[in-house]
Amino acid sequence: MSKKKLSLLLVLIGLVALMALAIDGRVRFPMLNRVVIAVLSPINSGVQTLTGTVASLHSKVRAITTMEAENEQLKKENAELRRANIAMAEFYAENKRLSKLLQYKEQVPEQKLLPAKVVGRNMGDLRDLVIIDRGAADGINKEMAVVTGDGLVGLVEEVYPDAAKVMLITSSRCKIGARILRAASRAVGVVSGRSVENMPLEMEHLPREADVIKGDVVVTSGFSGRHPSGLVIGTVKETSLEAAGLLLTADVDPAVDSSKVEEVFVVTGYHNPAAEAAKLNSNTEGGQAQ
Repeated sequence: MSKKKLSLLLVLIGLVALMALAIDGRVRFPMLNRVVIAVLSPINSGVQTLTGTVASLHSKVRAITTMEAENEQLKKENAELRRANIAMAEFYAENKRLSKLLQYKEQVPEQKLLPAKVVGRNMGDLRDLVIIDRGAADGINKEMAVVTGDGLVGLVEEVYPDAAKVMLITSSRCKIGARILRAASRAVGVVSGRSVENMPLEMEHLPREADVIKGDVVVTSGFSGRHPSGLVIGTVKETSLEAAGLLLTADVDPAVDSSKVEEVFVVTGYHNPAAEAAKLNSNTEGGQAQ
C-alpha cells in the first residue's frame, strides 16, 4: 500500500474515533459536535420515522389479524345459533303437532289409534297419495281411516309389510259417507275430492231441501262400517243446486291441509254403534226367518 493511501486511511480512522468519542460524550469538540449533529440528525430522524412507520404497520397488521380472528369466531357462533334456532323451531313445531295428536287420542278413547309418520308423497299431477311407515305387520288394513288432531286425512288404499299408501280425502277417487254435524240438520251425503290443489271437497247426493248452510261442520257418517263416525272432514263453504235442480251440492273446505301432514294416527279399531245395530238387526231377521 502506498504512503498516500496509508495516510488517508489513518486520517479516516482518526476521524471515526473522534466522532465516536464525541457521540459518546467523553471528548468535547464543539466544531466536531456540530458536524456530527448535522450529519447524524437526518439519519436519526429517518430511522425514527421508519421505526414509527414499522411499529404502526405492525400494530395495524396485528389489529387486522385480531379482527379477522374475531370475525371468524363470530361467524362460527352465528352458524351455531342459526342451527340451534332451526332445531328449536323444528322441536317446537313437532311438539305442537304431537300435543294435538295426544289431545285427540285422549278425546276418543273408543278408537284404537296407531301412530305413524308420513315418509313419502305422490309428486305427480294428482298428488293424492302419501306413504306412511306402518303396514300389514302393524295390523294395517285397507279402508282404515287416517287422521290427525284436525280431522280426516284419508283412507288406506294399499298395504305392504312395513308401509301403506294413504289415499287423501282430496282425491277424486276417495268417496266417503258424510253428514252435517249440526243437530238441527244431520243431512247425509257423500264427500269426494277434486284432485286439484287448493280446491274444496264436494258433498253430493243431498236432497234439494236438505238443511245445509255455510259454516256447517261435516263429519263421517260411519254408515259403511269401515271407519268410525264423527271424524271431522271439513266446513261447508257454499251450497248450490245441481244442473237438473233435483239435488243439492256443497263445497267443503277440508279440515286438514294434507300438504303439511307429517304425523298421523291410523284408526285400527273402534266402537261403531251403527254397525253393531245393523248386525243385531241382521241376526234378528235371520232368527225370525228360521
